[in-house]
Amino acid sequence: MRRIKLHWWILIGIGAGIFAGVLTQHLCIAADIPVESTAAYAAYDGIATIFMKLLKMIVIPLVFFSLVSGMQGMGSLARLGRLGFKTFLFYMGTSLLAILTGLTLVNLIRPGVGFQVEVPTTPVDKELPETFWDVLTSMVPDNVIRAAAEFELIGVILFAILFGAFMLTLEGEKKTVLSRFIEACSDVMMKMTGFVIALAPVGIAALIAKLVSVTGTKVFIEMRWYVVTVALALGVHLLVTLPALIYLFTRRNPYRFIWTMSPALFTGFSTASSSGTLGVTLKRAEHGAGISNRVASFVLPLGATINMDGTALYEIVSVLFIAQIHAGIDPTFSLTLGQQLLIVFLGLAVSIGAAGIPHAGLVMMVIILQAVGLPVEYTALIWAVDRVLDMCRTVVNVTSDSSIALMVAHGEGEVAEGSD
Repeated sequence: MRRIKLHWWILIGIGAGIFAGVLTQHLCIAADIPVESTAAYAAYDGIATIFMKLLKMIVIPLVFFSLVSGMQGMGSLARLGRLGFKTFLFYMGTSLLAILTGLTLVNLIRPGVGFQVEVPTTPVDKELPETFWDVLTSMVPDNVIRAAAEFELIGVILFAILFGAFMLTLEGEKKTVLSRFIEACSDVMMKMTGFVIALAPVGIAALIAKLVSVTGTKVFIEMRWYVVTVALALGVHLLVTLPALIYLFTRRNPYRFIWTMSPALFTGFSTASSSGTLGVTLKRAEHGAGISNRVASFVLPLGATINMDGTALYEIVSVLFIAQIHAGIDPTFSLTLGQQLLIVFLGLAVSIGAAGIPHAGLVMMVIILQAVGLPVEYTALIWAVDRVLDMCRTVVNVTSDSSIALMVAHGEGEVAEGSD
């Protein structure tokens, strides 16, 4: 009997989660009891929490060892520098294209025009960065152990890059011993990742069931045009822009590649975390798409932190949506072309600092709102539909990371025939 592949199991899990969530919600409505008080919701929450913790548990060591191992595979600082420069250019280019797509559609659809709402209280209870420089300085850890403990992934990435770069300067037995240790640790983390991935269909079903049982479908009604604008912009970037780039730079079938990466995309959709999805992305890139370990283990961990096409696009659409609402309440307010260009620049810059965890984009959005003089309180409007849109933009983030890994690997001649 033919073995069912992972992406089909994940699709089954998503379907089962939707069915269980809708059924739970309907039963609770009929019994007139809150969903959160039921044993079913407690089970969804418990399984989903365990799955998310397992994903997050492997992220820090997986990022560190895979990134350093990938850098050692480069062999020299010169080759590392060339690959890093090429990767960074791709990251910035795709993010800028995503931002311009969002900017165009939000100005065409204008979802905030005619939207009348009382300004609510912002449900943000964490300390927020106040300036762009606060974001940049927070990228450099003063204590890498604390950065790892607090899941400040970009700090860990920076340390891993420096560690790997200076490892390349070692010679003789020291370099050999340390390289073997790093490679062995990377192999162990990939095996551990495989174990966690095997649990993905069950964990994803619980995540979806938990979400649907509480929100149902009514969450989209009030914010429907905003949701349509974000979803359409994300869809254009996912199904038009990225495939065009893949074909342009590799002459490969982009949609076949995207389907090959679908287990990672489904996992990203359900977890809303490109960092948490990294293990699945690495597995599919190497064993599904045939991207070499040297390229995948360098490009993908880096991309999970600094390449946030979906997040950058979402921030632009959200800020301009809020600006359109505010202009309807305060007729004296308007965004000049210069301010819109500032939003584009800030969207590109702060997306680099947005950690690959759920809702990070909302925190980064505050910086842009403050820069153009918009009330931060309006971010509360976004929370109503943010989780679902967060899931969608994570799919775009993961697809972009994978696409760039393919393009870089193709340029380096390191793409083999993929295998499932």
